[in-house]
Amino acid sequence: MDINFFVIVMIGFLAQMIDGSLGMAYGVSSTTFLTTVGISPKIASASVHTAEVFTTLVSGISHWKMKNVDLKIFKRLVVPGVIGGV
Repeated sequence: MDINFFVIVMIGFLAQMIDGSLGMAYGVSSTTFLTTVGISPKIASASVHTAEVFTTLVSGISHWKMKNVDLKIFKRLVVPGVIGGV
């Protein structure tokens, strides 16, 4: 295996540790670390955003399964959220 794979995995782990301790900054820290080791900004951004889609999906499913979702508020926010996302 290529050593770059392990470097990128460690960067993701470190960024997730920062995100877990602060509750934010996964995208900023992982993009910064990836560009520092020579990954192009386009590839770094695409990789981080792809990872965030999956981690956010898992987080949402986890909140739903643990009944930590207020459906009344969710219903009020879903349409404006989708419009804002688009």
